[in-house]
Order: sequence, then C-alpha cells, then structure tokens
Amino acid sequence: MKKSCLISISILLAVMGTSAQERPEFEWEAPLPEVRSAGFYRIPVTPALSAKAWRNGEWDIRIFRDSAEIPYFIERNYEWLSEGDFIAYATPELVFVPGKETVIVFEPKPQQAIREFGLRYANTAVKKNVVLTGSNDRQLWYALRPPFQLDPAAAVPVKGKDTIIEETITLPVSGFRYFRLVINDSASAPILFNCVGFRRDADRREVIRRIGGVPMQLLKGKDRRTDRFLVVLPAAYPLSELRLQFLQPQMYRRDAVLFAIENGRERQLAFGSVSSEDSVNRFPLREAEACDSLVVQVENGDNPPLVPGDAELWQDEWGMTAQLEPGRYALRGGALGQRAPVYDAAYFATKYRRLAGEVLAPGDPVVLQKDEAGGESKTFFTSKRWVWLGIVLVVGLLGFVVRSMVREMKKNRD
Repeated sequence: MKKSCLISISILLAVMGTSAQERPEFEWEAPLPEVRSAGFYRIPVTPALSAKAWRNGEWDIRIFRDSAEIPYFIERNYEWLSEGDFIAYATPELVFVPGKETVIVFEPKPQQAIREFGLRYANTAVKKNVVLTGSNDRQLWYALRPPFQLDPAAAVPVKGKDTIIEETITLPVSGFRYFRLVINDSASAPILFNCVGFRRDADRREVIRRIGGVPMQLLKGKDRRTDRFLVVLPAAYPLSELRLQFLQPQMYRRDAVLFAIENGRERQLAFGSVSSEDSVNRFPLREAEACDSLVVQVENGDNPPLVPGDAELWQDEWGMTAQLEPGRYALRGGALGQRAPVYDAAYFATKYRRLAGEVLAPGDPVVLQKDEAGGESKTFFTSKRWVWLGIVLVVGLLGFVVRSMVREMKKNRD
C-alpha cells in the first residue's frame, strides 16, 4: 500500500509539473522573409509592428524559429553626422604573462563615466577571450560585464594605418577610476596592443519617420473661445511627435494643449503654442506614447477660430539585429504576464552593428487563434482541461489508497 501511495504522489507531481511548464500563449505573430544564409540581419520595427509590440514603455518582441527563441539587440536608429576624433588615454599599464595572459590597466582622463571605449591592436585573425573589471583603488576589482571575445571581424581599420584595427568595447555606464582587461593567451600567442581611448565630439541625429496624416475633427462646443480637435489614429502607434496644420486664418498664434484619451479619460501629454510663423506646428513627446485617440485644445480667446487641416503622425525609428541561421522565423508577442525580453546581445552591440548586412522586413502582425498562440497544438499533457482532469483522478486514487490502508489497519487491530 505504501508503494501504491508513493506512485500516486509521483503521478500527481508529474502532472502538476507539466501544467507549470505549459508554454505562453502569444497574441500576435509577424512572419519574416526566409533566411537563406547564416549571418547578422537587421529587422526594422515597422509602424504596424510598433502598434502591437510597444507595451508599458518596452518592446515586447520575441524572435522564434519553430519553438527556439533567438536573442537579438534592439536600438533606436541614428544618422551619424561625424564619428568624432579618437583620443588615446595616457599610456596604460601593460603586463605579459607568457603562455597565460595579457593584462591592460588604464585610467580614463578626463575622469568621467564611460559606456564604451576603443581598443586598437595589430591586425589579426585570432579571437581572444577577455574579462573586463573596474576599480577605484587597484586593489579590489569588480565585474562589469560577462566574459566576451575580442573579435577582429567586429573591428574596423584605422584610417591611415592599414595594419592597425579598432574595436569598440561596450559596458554598463561606469564611473570607476581604473579599468582592467585580462586577455587569455593560453590558446595562442598574444596580440600586439596599440592603444586604448575614446571618441570625442561624435555627432549623431535621431531618425524619426512619418507614419501618415489624419484629419483633425472639430468637437462641437458652446463657446468657440476654446476649440477642441479630435485626432483618431489608425492604430495605437507609439508616437514621438505630432505635427499640426491649420488652414486659416493667414496669421495666428494660440496657446494649445495636447491630451491622450485612455479608457474614456483624458491625460495631458504636452502643451505649447501653434503659430502661422512656424513652418510646422510640432508637439514633441518626451516618451513614446501609445494611444489611439488624441485631443488638441486651442485657446482662441477673442480671435476667429482656426480651420483645421491634417495632423501628421511621427515616431522614432527602431531596429533589431539578430544572428540567424538558414530557415524560417517569426516575431511573436503579447503573452499575458510576460515582460519584455532582455538578452546579453546588448553587450555585443558594436559587433552586431558592424556585422549586420541584409534587411529582413517583417510582415504585418496577425492575431493568433488560441490553439496557435502557444506555437503548437495542445496534447493530453499540455491542455489545461486534461491536466485538471488528471489531478482530479490522482486525488481520487489517493483517497482510495488511504481508505484501503485504514481498513487494513482496523483488520490488523481486530
């Protein structure tokens, strides 16, 4: 009887474990073009995708190949106007331990928080494993990022020095006084170090794109001293800027406030003014706001009302970069209770950027049916209905075993 009881309990735990491992149900899916060769690919976040994937201020996007989740790196797109000048730090401390490691210790000056630095070394085809740490006293060294590889494929040639390459090393924003690189030389001869430094006066501009224009509709009111215009968006796009057009009068200047409509309530997003002297009436939004309806409130005072034109919708341009093998992939998101994914690919952002080539433009997201949302049809062991039925049966079996044991105990007592 004891053996039967143990078997029943084991079955119950197995069924409950199966229930806990059930795969999340995604709300939407967007297909990617077929990948025909291995490499790093750029995947733009299209307006249609942004309307589905922007959730609670984060990008809720996952890349899948069948049931395998693929890590990626996502960032805003920038137009680089100038890469800036490379400034080398003062001569660092360099220690070679033959057959074991190369240690480089440097002190950034001027002293300031850094998020990346450039490492220059002689051209090579050899990759090296590296550990990066930081310290304020050169006694205790603290971890900054997981171990990584120096990869010549991610470096760029230095202008005017064909035999020297520069690789950018990224790290979380850090204000340590000293930084140490420990390069593993146990598998090959050391690389020839040149210098370490930073880029000064690099100039870049954020890229924003126009989604489209929609008409502004005048909301009727008793008093035209204050006009309210409704802007209905085709979808809940995350917007970074709203541009307004007014047709008449020829000269005007009015105070204005922008509101978002959420669940029947209004929330103020921005305030400013609209004027005929400005070529474009812009309402920049400090953070990307996702909503499907906006209200523009204009204070006319004693002036004649404005005749509305269109409202232009603009958003920040974002893109993902992923390392993919040949095959078919899809983007998924919207699973209840899941937060936006975080991958260590962010630590290799520079490498991803430089190796990225072909662009894979995703198709428009489609809503998944319940039996598709988990990626596969449910079987006996993945359907909640059957799991609960199994639990009930096992509990019943346990009750039967306990009852039999009680009867046997009474019989032995008599």
